[in-house]
Amino acid sequence: MNRIFNAKFLIVLALTAILAFATNACKDDDSAIGTGIMPNSDMMEFKCDTLGIQTFAVRDTHVETQNRTVNPIGIVNDEIFGQTNASCAFQVLLSSNNVQFNREIDTADLSGVKLTLQLKYDEIYGSAESSMKINVNRLLTSISYDSTYYDDTHFDASQYELLQSTDITADSDSIIKVEMPQNLVENIIRQNVGQTTWSNEDFVKFFKGIYVTTELNSGDGCLYALNLINSKSKMVLTYNDTCTFDFIIGEYAAKINLYSHDYTNADSELKDAIDNPEQPSKYCYIQGLAGMKTKIKFPELANMFDSTNIIINKAQLKVTIKEGTTTDYLPSPKAMSMTRILSSGLFDFLEDYKSNSKYFGGQFDASDNSYTFNIPLHLQSLQNGEPDNGIYLVANDNRIVPYRAMLYGGAHENYSVKILVYYSKY
Repeated sequence: MNRIFNAKFLIVLALTAILAFATNACKDDDSAIGTGIMPNSDMMEFKCDTLGIQTFAVRDTHVETQNRTVNPIGIVNDEIFGQTNASCAFQVLLSSNNVQFNREIDTADLSGVKLTLQLKYDEIYGSAESSMKINVNRLLTSISYDSTYYDDTHFDASQYELLQSTDITADSDSIIKVEMPQNLVENIIRQNVGQTTWSNEDFVKFFKGIYVTTELNSGDGCLYALNLINSKSKMVLTYNDTCTFDFIIGEYAAKINLYSHDYTNADSELKDAIDNPEQPSKYCYIQGLAGMKTKIKFPELANMFDSTNIIINKAQLKVTIKEGTTTDYLPSPKAMSMTRILSSGLFDFLEDYKSNSKYFGGQFDASDNSYTFNIPLHLQSLQNGEPDNGIYLVANDNRIVPYRAMLYGGAHENYSVKILVYYSKY
């Protein structure tokens, strides 16, 4: 390609960007914007076409769950996604250094001393009227702030012991309160008597942490989004009638989220997609808390163009929620993201997102219950020879929020997902 054509090419490339934003319908028209200034021998063809895709239902695994800003607990039954069970474990820390309880508490009579666990929650997902039981367990194994934990982390029965169980319901102050047993009060205070003073390092060796699980008594259940960083989330020791000492959780305590999913009673289409992960699916399934994600591939791209001299000016992928599958208490994602699958098996953001995250899209459009993504750079890289390992479609905040959505996929017989592609041939 000579230098004169290079200059012309850059001019046309700029004009095609304008064309991509201005064009609302596909037109194969020789009077395309900007082409009038080009000599006939250097004319470029501007075209618009649709590209079919393949979608696959994939379990979302190997999700890091440590030290998150939200710690969901509870059980919820969903007619599409089956049952989700969320629990969490966390350390509690001393609110001050050099603690020695017998300075202020008469250790001979602890009957008037009580210990209350308070858990602040910010949101409820599911039916808040459901009857649920919370189990507060004492960890017998250590957890660490600096360690990495994944969604498949679990504690064996030998690694914790039950402290207290009580029924819980949504409350106006959004705080779950559980009275701890008297033997724990006595254990903590009398253990401290043998110490000169207690540091946090001493305390977490003695009291390794709390593991919270739930049981569903009745109803479809719900998930409480705990905010353990909030100052109202703590254990409060009350003594001498009005005096208190706080065991805090906060930012620097180790926290682990644990999730499990049972798809036995899920929608038949989802169960079929899970059982046949290599079969292109009719629907895209998106579910937070290490639930489901969708893999997207572009097999039609290899045969879409009759020339390798292609510039993809615009490529817009739009996915739409299946009608009748959303509920007020089990919301769809506020936004979604895409990550490309590398040949190494790792993931990375698409170049489209890196270059302009705002234009990339992914925000929920309530006017037609859809999400739109602009991915011309990714398709251009595939057209230029990059391997199509696929991309993952996931909900934003999928590690901490139980967003879920059932969307039309690539193999749907009536509403299959396609990409609208504007491109230039030279």
